[in-house]
Amino acid sequence: MKLLFDVEGKVNYDKINKNTTVKDVLDAVDIFLNNNPLDCNECEESCCKKSWSVEMDNVCVNKLSNWNDEVALEFVQKNLVKKKNYYRDFDQYVLNKKIDCNFITETNLCTIYGDRPIICRLYICSPKSYRYNVIRELIGSTYLKALIHEDKMRNNNLTKKTINKYKRNSAVFAKDYNILLEEIFDYAEDEGWLDIDEREELYKEIILKP
Repeated sequence: MKLLFDVEGKVNYDKINKNTTVKDVLDAVDIFLNNNPLDCNECEESCCKKSWSVEMDNVCVNKLSNWNDEVALEFVQKNLVKKKNYYRDFDQYVLNKKIDCNFITETNLCTIYGDRPIICRLYICSPKSYRYNVIRELIGSTYLKALIHEDKMRNNNLTKKTINKYKRNSAVFAKDYNILLEEIFDYAEDEGWLDIDEREELYKEIILKP
């Protein structure tokens, strides 16, 4: 897949298929941003420098904790707080910050750029198409909820039934952002975040503006 501006001037993707992974999306974002750079000072949202929540996912937390369960537990307790995700109707972890993101320097550099949260990696400071936003939200929500599940599993002696329920989310204990979008969509359907008609629309190929 590749990202370009569509006929409405919004960031869109040309096509995905059943073998497209989350990593493919992230790679496409990186290429797009390299080809269409935007100065941080021109970003209208400024999520990292205002009181917006910085949403933390499981892979990011695990990487920052060197894949150590005890360190990950401590990281969550010391650095994160729970906040209701009203759009998807579940609790999620966000960075406990006052205004600026804890990982942003005075010169607006990210100190964890290579391991930054997936929601940051998917963000583009330009108008985005509806379907790009749908994919971005579904990927983000899946990994955000995976952190909640992992934290519960680390803190509690859960039954096998509960663990199996949590593991319907293929991002639980994932080692990277390389799972299939198809798996994300399956989970999203189970959770009621996506219906079959909208899912089919996400697979349609479109012609992008060169």
